[in-house]
Amino acid sequence: MCKIEFRSWISYLRILEIDEKNEIISVRAEDLNDLWTLYNVIDKNDEVSARTQRRIVLKEGSKGERKQMHLKLNVESVSFHEFTNRLRVKGTILEGPEDFVTFGTYHTFNIEPGQKLSIKKEKWLKSEIKRLKKASIFESDFNMVIVAIETGLATIALITNFSHNRIATIKKNIPGKRYEQSFRNKAIEEFFLDISKVLNENLKRVNTKALVICGPGNTKERFGQFFKEKSLIPNLPKTYFVQASSGTESAILETMKSKELKNLKEHVKVILETEKIEDIMQLFSTNSDLIAIGFNEISNAIEKGAIKELFCVDVLIRGVSKEEKLQIEQILNGVEKIGGEIHILSSEHPTGQQIIDLGSLVAILRYKI
Repeated sequence: MCKIEFRSWISYLRILEIDEKNEIISVRAEDLNDLWTLYNVIDKNDEVSARTQRRIVLKEGSKGERKQMHLKLNVESVSFHEFTNRLRVKGTILEGPEDFVTFGTYHTFNIEPGQKLSIKKEKWLKSEIKRLKKASIFESDFNMVIVAIETGLATIALITNFSHNRIATIKKNIPGKRYEQSFRNKAIEEFFLDISKVLNENLKRVNTKALVICGPGNTKERFGQFFKEKSLIPNLPKTYFVQASSGTESAILETMKSKELKNLKEHVKVILETEKIEDIMQLFSTNSDLIAIGFNEISNAIEKGAIKELFCVDVLIRGVSKEEKLQIEQILNGVEKIGGEIHILSSEHPTGQQIIDLGSLVAILRYKI
């Protein structure tokens, strides 16, 4: 079996200053993990200050020029762009150089690793500050490509710690074994070439740490050998071959649970989450009394000190009403007080979607209540 080696490190969001009186925290984002944290902390109507560039038109009819300046925005929306290493914060200008900006007009900060910014809230919640301070053990730039393949069908997906993106589905009519072998071999080669083209394009575009080829029979090994010989990538990522049921999207989800990938879970958030979701589903079928769902059941379990692990989808802590935010704050603080473990899952991953299907807030209990 092929093993992937990781460097051992812990990532910290750099907190530069906390102004408790004015509810302002200044930070510097170091990597994608930090941008993801800020994405889940910055809310609509927060005030964010940062150094930025803005196009200024000094003469009518000219294209203008970009000038460096410091602006403060009243936040309207926040979006996370992992493949361009950016957090986009859009809002209306509250403060800036009067000669160059009109207050109330729109601007967008493109926050990148290494950049400083200040965030002012009406009131910082304890859980939000803890999220800023919490270290991440996961690889921020971990990218894994999975190819699920069977005869005539392949599905390719790019998996990161922040998202799950299906790149392509490739279909090819392969003549049966009763046809002349040369026709069948030619069709298989064309099929493999179509997959290789998509893989080459994406492996060039994204720094990939692992290539996983899964599926039934020996088609996966045959394709793996073909791609190794025909690939245009000089240094291919480490490759895993995993037995799976098909060449469909469901086989990719199946592969994420496989024993072959388990050695990655300490460094890859989504693989750890996949294993945890399997634990939940197993308990549902064998001992459902050890599962609590929703605010009421979980609040009751917190009072009895029974929460072992809490699973919360990011959409519950991002962009919700003040009342809902205070409610989830109470839950998170309560779980921490009784020594429970908290998992915040991305809604962009199938694992997060599974928790959403269960109500967005699920807990595993230490004992029945």
